[in-house]
Amino acid sequence: MRALVFLASLLLLCACAVSAPAAEEAPSPPEKSAWERLDDVLLGRTPAGEAVDADWFRDAAFVGDSVSVMLRMYNDSAHVLGEPAFFCAESLSPRNAMAAEEGSERLPEWPRGSGQHPKLPEGIAASGAKKIYVMLGMNSISGGVDKAAEDLVLLVGLISERSPEAAILIQPVTPMTADSPRADDQLNNRTIRRYDRLLARLCREHGWYYVDSAQALTDENGFLRADYSGDKAMGIHLNFTGAEAWADYLLTHVPGELR
Repeated sequence: MRALVFLASLLLLCACAVSAPAAEEAPSPPEKSAWERLDDVLLGRTPAGEAVDADWFRDAAFVGDSVSVMLRMYNDSAHVLGEPAFFCAESLSPRNAMAAEEGSERLPEWPRGSGQHPKLPEGIAASGAKKIYVMLGMNSISGGVDKAAEDLVLLVGLISERSPEAAILIQPVTPMTADSPRADDQLNNRTIRRYDRLLARLCREHGWYYVDSAQALTDENGFLRADYSGDKAMGIHLNFTGAEAWADYLLTHVPGELR
């Protein structure tokens, strides 16, 4: 009988210990699952780290389409990324960037306010950029993921020829909102995910960095967060809240060897 009483008392103490809250400990951030950690490794994502100063981006260049134009506009206001060069234009794609003649308004203006529109490799080289972020594909993947990726590789190759010492950092195409009116059989989140995973593989093959900034903008179902969306007509472009989350991600996801 005494043994049974002792055992019951021990079980009661264990139950109290399990249920007692750890009042003095701050809640820990949720850890990634084993599958999420494996996904990071397989995709070669640049891991999170301590945020760099805005001055780190002084010799960086951002190449992108209208989605990246919002990052430029946000940075013009908040200056959280310092003063990088932005080579961003509406409807820009690797293919039309390579096909456009120098001076075409299809190409980004550089220097800003100059009225000049150089070819991308020449403009980036003239900026002196040593870190080149590239996010292109939204305007071309509807014509085929493989072809869009092939064009991106060709364009980055041309950029690297003119800026051989610069690090190449590839960003994925950002997702669309769940209710995007623009989504169709050719352009949708499934297509975007296929393209982005192909980009991650190409980064490993070519020695580029894969900075998965789309992680900062995606909801639990893989769509662009509704509160980060700046256009109901397409469900693609960001507002300043989304651009802020994007910039925060860039500040904390810098490859260790470039710090």
